[in-house]
Amino acid sequence: MDKLTVTNFVYWAIWWGWWIVQFTLYLLTALLICDGIYQIIVSIRGFWNQKQLPPAKRYRKFVALIPAHNEAQVIAPLLDSLAMQNYPKNCYEVYVSCDNCSDNTADIVRSHNAVALERYDDTQNGKTWNVRWALTQLPMEKFDALAMFDADNVVDENFLFNMNNYMEMHPGAEAIQGVLDVKNPDDNWLTRSYAIAYWFSNRFWQLARGLWGLSCTLGGTGLVIRAATLERIGWNLESLTEDLEMSTRLILSGSKVNWNDAAIIYDEKPQDLTVSKKQRTRWMQGHYWVFWKYGWSALKSFFVTRKLQYLDLFLYLLAPAKSCLGIIILLAGMAYTIINNVILFPTISSGTPQTMMGWILFFGFPLFSIAAFCLLCVIIGPSMHEKKLTFRYVKDTFSYLWFGLTWIPILFKAMFLAKNQDTWVKTEHTRNMHLSEVSK
Repeated sequence: MDKLTVTNFVYWAIWWGWWIVQFTLYLLTALLICDGIYQIIVSIRGFWNQKQLPPAKRYRKFVALIPAHNEAQVIAPLLDSLAMQNYPKNCYEVYVSCDNCSDNTADIVRSHNAVALERYDDTQNGKTWNVRWALTQLPMEKFDALAMFDADNVVDENFLFNMNNYMEMHPGAEAIQGVLDVKNPDDNWLTRSYAIAYWFSNRFWQLARGLWGLSCTLGGTGLVIRAATLERIGWNLESLTEDLEMSTRLILSGSKVNWNDAAIIYDEKPQDLTVSKKQRTRWMQGHYWVFWKYGWSALKSFFVTRKLQYLDLFLYLLAPAKSCLGIIILLAGMAYTIINNVILFPTISSGTPQTMMGWILFFGFPLFSIAAFCLLCVIIGPSMHEKKLTFRYVKDTFSYLWFGLTWIPILFKAMFLAKNQDTWVKTEHTRNMHLSEVSK
C-alpha cells in the first residue's frame, strides 16, 4: 500500500468518524428535544384547577402511620396537627413506628394519645424496613385506608376530610397523593429553592398528570392507600425510595396514583447543603435502582397496551439518566462545535446553516432554556401557590439556578451507588414548627 493510499484511507476514516459523531449528537439531541416537548405539553394542564370536592356521605376509617427514628425534636407538632383534624375522632387512629429509637420519641407519642410501636433491629434499619415491619403490626382489617406521614411534617386540619371526599368522588382510586408543601421555606436560600421546586412540580408535574388522566407519583408522605390495595400489592419493597417503587408497582399492576390538590401537608427541608446532597443522593440511588428493576417492564407494557401511562412512567424512571445524557451531549456538542467551526474548518464552515445549527443547538438554545426555565419557576410556581401574580422570588433566580447545578454531581455519583439499597442515611430534622407557624 503506497503512501498516497494510506493518506486517503486515514482521511476518509477521520471524515466518516467525524460524520458519525455529528449524526449521533444531533440524533440524541433530537430525542431529548422530543421528550422536552412532550413534558411541556403535559405540564400545560397545570394551569387548570382540580374540580372542587363535594362533602362525602360517609366517613371512612383511616389509620395514620408515622415511621420515626429519633424524632423527639419534631414529632410533637405533627401529632398535634393530627389530633386537630377536622374529622371524627373515632374514624382515625395514629400509630408511630419507633425504629431503633435511643431518645424519648415513644414517650412523646404516648403522651399525645397515639400508639407507639417500638422496633429494635439494627440489621435492617431505615424507613423501608420500618414501614414493612409496622404494616405487620397494624390492625388493617379495622380500616378503609392507610395515611402515611413523615415525623417532621405538620398536616393541614382538613387533610383527612379532603381525602375522604376524594375517595367518595373517585371510588376506584387506590392510591392518592396529597400536596407536599414546605414548612420552612424562609429559613435560607436552600429551603426557598426546595419550596420553589415543589410549588412548580405540584402544579405542572403532579396536578397536570392527574388532570390528563395519567398517573402521579407517591411522595413518601402525605399519601393515602386503600387497605384492599395494600393487601393486593403488599409492601415488600426493596429500594431506598419506597414511594417511587410503590408507585411503579401500582402502575404496572394496571392502577395509578391519583392527585388530591385539596389535601395538604408541610414537610421540613434541610438548611445545610451537605445534608441536602446526602438526602438527594439517596433519592437518586433509589430512582436508578427502580429504573433498572422496572423500567423495561414499563416500556414493554406501553408497546403491548399502547397506553400512554406506561410510556410516561418509563420516561419518568429514565429522568436521572436523561439528565446525565443531556449534560454529556451538551458538553460534547459544545466541544464539537468549537473544534469543527473554529479550529478545523473556520473558513469553510463560517456562516453555513450547519454551522448556525451547531451554535444554536449547543450554545444558544440550552442557555436560553435554562435561563427561561429558572425565571418561570420563580414566578409561575409561587404565583400558582399564592393564587396571585407575585414577583417576590425573582431575587432568588440565581440561587435557584445554583440549586439546580448542585444536582449535576449528585446525578452522576448516585448512578455508581445505585446497587447499594441497604445503607439508609437519615436526614436530621430540627425545625419544631406548629401548623399555626407555617406560612400558607
